[in-house]
Formats: sequence, C-alpha cells, structure tokens
Amino acid sequence: MSAIDALYIFDRFAPTATIILQHEWRSRPSTSPASLLTHYNALPSPRPSLIYIPTTSPPTLLFNLEHSNLLLLSPATSEIEPLLVLEFLHRVVDVLEDYLGSPLVASKIESNYDIVAQLLNEMADDGFPFITEPNALRDVVLPPSLIGKLFSSVTGLPNNTLQSLTPSNTISPIPWRRANVKHTNNELYVDVIELVTATIAPSGRPLSARSNGTIAFNSKLSGVPDLLLTLQAPNSHKQTLGATPNSIISYPVFHPCVRLSRWRDRPGELSFVPPDGKFILASYEVDLLPKKDTNLTLPVTVEMKTAVGHEGDEFEVRVFISTASLVSSGGNGSGNSPAFGSRGGSTRSPAFGSSSNALQVEEVSVTIPLPPQVKTLVATRCSRGEYHHEGREVVWKIPMTGGTATSSTATFRTAIQIRGEEEAEEGEDDAPRKKRMAMAMPRCAIIGFSVKGWLASGIKVDSLKIVGGRGIGEGVKPYKGVKYITRAGGVEVRC
Repeated sequence: MSAIDALYIFDRFAPTATIILQHEWRSRPSTSPASLLTHYNALPSPRPSLIYIPTTSPPTLLFNLEHSNLLLLSPATSEIEPLLVLEFLHRVVDVLEDYLGSPLVASKIESNYDIVAQLLNEMADDGFPFITEPNALRDVVLPPSLIGKLFSSVTGLPNNTLQSLTPSNTISPIPWRRANVKHTNNELYVDVIELVTATIAPSGRPLSARSNGTIAFNSKLSGVPDLLLTLQAPNSHKQTLGATPNSIISYPVFHPCVRLSRWRDRPGELSFVPPDGKFILASYEVDLLPKKDTNLTLPVTVEMKTAVGHEGDEFEVRVFISTASLVSSGGNGSGNSPAFGSRGGSTRSPAFGSSSNALQVEEVSVTIPLPPQVKTLVATRCSRGEYHHEGREVVWKIPMTGGTATSSTATFRTAIQIRGEEEAEEGEDDAPRKKRMAMAMPRCAIIGFSVKGWLASGIKVDSLKIVGGRGIGEGVKPYKGVKYITRAGGVEVRC
C-alpha cells in the first residue's frame, strides 16, 4: 500500500492564499505547493475532493479539503486508497480542533507550529496513518497550556521541552482512551440528533422520508469505565413481531469502542469503554415510511396555492406549526427515561427536580425556489417574520416566541412579474398571459425547522449504566443527561 507524501495547509482568505504549514513525511514531492495550488484554483467551484493532474511529472493525485478559512492539500504520486487519504485529512482537522480549539484558524496553527508538527509525526509514520485518536495522541503529545508557557518563561526553554517530562509508561493500552483519566465531577451526556429528509406530493401524501441519526457522547468519567447504553424502539413498532431498534435502524456505523458482538446478540444494546471527552458513538438511518400507507408526522407543514388573485399572478404559502401531533405520534415528546436529567427540552425525573415537558420548535423557515421566468416580486407581505429575495429563491424565516407554542399559523403572499412582460402588446388576451404566469409559479417549498425533545424516528435512550471497569471509585453515581433534537435536512413540499 502506498503512503501519504505530504500535507500543505493554506489560508484561503489571505490575499495570495498564503501557505501556513508544509509537512513532508517522505522525500520532498517533485511538484511545489504553489504549483499544486494553481492546479486546484484552475478548476471551477465546487471542486471534487480528488483531482487528477496528468501534466506533472510524475502525474499527481491531489486530495483536498476545505475547512473554515483553511485549505488542506495532500498530493500522491502513486496509487493509493482514496478514502484513506480523505479520512486522514478529516482526522487532522478534528485533532487540531481538539488541541487548538474551534474554530480552527490560521493564527492558531502558526502560533503552535511545534505542537502541530509533533501531532502530524505521530498521526502518520513514514506516511502511513498510525495514531489518529485524540485520546491516544494526548498520551504522547501534550496540548498547549498555561503550564507550558510558564515553563518556557521561567527556564527560557521552548514549550516542547515539556514533552520530555511525560512518563513513557502512561500510554494507555486502549487506543481510543488516554491513561490515568481523572475527573472531579463525573458526568455522562448523550445527544441524539436526527436529520430528516422527505418529499411530499401536492396531495399531502409523503413520497419518501428518511431520518439520519447521530448519537453524540460526552464522557467525563475517571478510570476505565465499562458502559451499557440501551436504545428502545418507538411505541408504534412495539406491537409488530420482533420489533427492536436493530430491525428499524439501517446502515448503523459504530465507533471502534463498541462491541459489535453484543449488538448482534442483543439488538439495541451498545456495550463499550468510552473515549474521554466528546466523540460520536454511532450513526444510523431510519426509513420513516416502512409501509406505503404510513403517515408522516412533522411539526411544520406547508400548504401552497399558486396562480391566485384577480390576475392569476400571485402565490400564497401557509405554514402550520403544531407540537400536539408529535406527542401523540409516539415520539419522544414525553421526555426521557427516569435515569436521566434534563438537557434542553427533555424532562427531568423527580430525582432531578421538576421541569416542563413542552417541545420546543425553533429555526422555522421556508425556502421557495423561483423559476427562471420570474423577474421580481411585488406586493409581498407576510403575517409573521421576515423574508429575503436573493437570486432565484425566497427565504422566509418565522420566529417562534418562547419556542413552546402548541400550534400557530403564518402566511406569505406575493405577486410575480415575469421577464418580457413589459414587451407584451396592449390588448393581449388574458388566457395567454395567465398561461405564462402559471408556468412561472413556484413548484415546491423547502421546510426548515429544529425541534428539541423529539426524534422523528421515535427511538429513545432507555438506560445508560456503568456495568464494570476500574478506577471509577466505589459509590460514584455520575450525573446522566440526554437530549433529543430533530432538524429538517431537506423537506420538500411539491405543489
């Protein structure tokens, strides 16, 4: 298998796309970073993640990643697995953000070049990916800290001299968890986030609907804990034969810490020793329409009317916002398990005090794509919020006061002017004009929203237990919090 040759990081927003880091793992590539940047800029945006450059000697594969104001370029002059390099670039960004903080900007890399160089040398050995887990890297590369700066100011030695003080026997045998983890307050946080994509016919019948979920975890536990997280199938599926989270979830992807054999033997149970800090425990996909006659329950729905008004040159969009249907649909509107505390929309158990279980709908918006025949909009009005007409789309944002209203409505109405209409002859019949107006009417609306305390799939966290481990301390009962969030990732309503 071929190795990664080099990594170049540029500041995209600098006047001349300044290179801020140049790191070669092997011999210096024959093509200069400036030449690679020229080839990259020669292609129109959006550029592919892998660019083949046949004019260099030898021909070069240029892997690239844009992140914030940074551009990462990694050339390869021999055959290599593309996903290996692209995943490595993403890991580099994640590790640098973990060490230097987010957002990752050029000034942070320039002021901590010694730390970045050590990280890159550990992450790839002679160009082969080696240590890419942030927890494992913290055992061999100390992050920049006030102690390091104080050591440098007192002794006059560079900060990286502090690395020699790190005992070699503290390296953890678990690749994803650093050694000797200690926390004053032991806490566990679970964030289950789902992104809904759907297509709804003019009749209101859903044509397709899927939910992509992510289980984000934040572990702040001392020692080496062994955890068991149990997922529960939605109430609407419990009556079906053999309904489990495993039978509902499609294409699950797990962090390396998850024991796959336990998931296969007992669907819905995730057994693992967690990394220390934040990480993605699992991701999954759920078909929200397992049957053709299945209804789709969403907190925001849209009704569109086109070619209305006396001249037939207006269209109207009416938005209905309701959380009552979410609670009755068997989702997570009733809050989380009694084992958990309240976190942004979930309900506390009596052990943690009382709180409201009202769902919170936020960030409601409607995007209306306009056909190319539309010249401008006139006599536009909306009952709530504000709108922006830029290019070939209208973006209407609807504020939610308090975010907890059970139901509300909002209306947007406007007239359109089509291109070339001013050149139409006087006395032209209404029929041809109305036909042109009908052709210039929008064909769909795209809904955006965010709901706290509810998951579109209905899956919920049933329990989270410490079932073993060492170094945790007897009688320690960590605080546990769970949060559910559903966002619209592209809900298209056709008209």
